[in-house]
Amino acid sequence: MNSGIGPDFYIPTEIFIKQDVVLDAGKIIKKFGTKALIITTSSDFTKYHSIIETLTKTLNNYGIGAIIYDEIPENPDTEYVDSAVYYSKITKCDVIIGFGEIDSINTAKAVALLTNNHLFCNDLFEYPDVKPPVTLITIPAIPIFGFELLPMFYITEIKEMTKKVYNNMDIYPKAIIIDPRIAAGSTDEAVADSTISTLALATESVVSKKTNDFVNTYALKSIDIIFKTLPLAFRDPKNISHRAKLSMASIMSGIAFATTELSLCLAISLALSSKFHIPVEKCMGLMLPHIMEYNLTSSSGKYVQMSKVMDEEIRDITVIEAAIKAVEGVRKLEIDVDIPQRLFHLDIQKSEFTKVADIAMSYPFIANAPRLLSKDEIETILIAAY
Repeated sequence: MNSGIGPDFYIPTEIFIKQDVVLDAGKIIKKFGTKALIITTSSDFTKYHSIIETLTKTLNNYGIGAIIYDEIPENPDTEYVDSAVYYSKITKCDVIIGFGEIDSINTAKAVALLTNNHLFCNDLFEYPDVKPPVTLITIPAIPIFGFELLPMFYITEIKEMTKKVYNNMDIYPKAIIIDPRIAAGSTDEAVADSTISTLALATESVVSKKTNDFVNTYALKSIDIIFKTLPLAFRDPKNISHRAKLSMASIMSGIAFATTELSLCLAISLALSSKFHIPVEKCMGLMLPHIMEYNLTSSSGKYVQMSKVMDEEIRDITVIEAAIKAVEGVRKLEIDVDIPQRLFHLDIQKSEFTKVADIAMSYPFIANAPRLLSKDEIETILIAAY
């Protein structure tokens, strides 16, 4: 991901998490600029129209001009980003606000970066050295497995039609505004998928070669919150307290992943999504227990740490048996919240596994895995998950 020596811990972002904080968005954002462009997909605009209207009103109340750009489809590609960047440049905005779910936030990051640069979005993957972005604020509608914080985005590249990842420390948001009341309007399936994806980043952060005591604390606490809260949130979707805790877990996983730079689960899921147009978070939930099994023998001591925060009973058993409890705990949680367990449930063809493995090997965040990875080993994981 990043060349050179990275910090053991770094977060430059102001984080606001509380009920109805969106009503104070104008007060928070006014110190960053006076002309905001709100980036959201057309589907997010439809789902969260009333919240976006409230957001624009509070911005206007604090003297911030707000323009909404909602001409972005689900699963946007680099050409849609370029269109949004053109609009951002002609409006001369000084703040980009990403509002909505993962596609809205990813697009907003790309737009914020490209607004100050004379590049097309495709060029970023070949010429990564760029000028700093316009100020970026993210307002996730649901927890989006750390990407509300992470200084990276993924987007479908129009030439190869695969999801490419761009990472740059400059695209940390200046602020994140999380109002758990917004997430109360989302579906149980969306919350379950995004939260299990959060769990995936947290579990792999624990076993990464680059983990340390700082980030390990955040990752394990994220796991703890998810196991205690997700079943409750699934049964009681309107409970704002549960949604707030899941949002906190997402931020914690993002903090951990930003340092540990490991997610084989995300790499394989981006590759699967590129080939089969299935949401990345849907693939991550399915792949998580299979990837945990793959790393089990190389990281058994760290899996025992996870078993403890999952409240698994591990007294009077071996280290390996205690580590297996972590994998079993994840499977039980996923079954409780209706996460598919096999790739054939998503109508994925085994004949494409070689191509999927090729794409997965291209992502940088598999380098810190506890076991060396090859294309053949990724195919083996996919076959085991089928």
